[in-house]
Amino acid sequence: MNWRAIGCGLLAAVVFVAIGLYGMSLAFSRIDGCPTLLQWGDRTYLPVGKAAASPSFAEGSPVEIGSTFIGLTTRRVWGPPGSSGSPLAADRPDSIILDCSDGTVQAYHVKSP
Repeated sequence: MNWRAIGCGLLAAVVFVAIGLYGMSLAFSRIDGCPTLLQWGDRTYLPVGKAAASPSFAEGSPVEIGSTFIGLTTRRVWGPPGSSGSPLAADRPDSIILDCSDGTVQAYHVKSP
């Protein structure tokens, strides 16, 4: 029996498990706050202003148009009155509001090309 080989194998197993647990802790950690750049299909949205306590648009009451994943968390998305969450870029609103998962919401506007 080669004790050096057993020791190296045991050390490799411990390092492998430790790296796996660290990676899982990063993946499953809760990500609060809103991103500085939001990608929705082929459109890119940039934040507008500061985070607010509730969603609102100047045009009227926002409508929930769907949700998105950030990390492993589902976030709600609102659009202006009359908008809908469409898979077609031409049908998507230029302005949206995203739930920041920390009790606030952030307004976003589509980035100009």
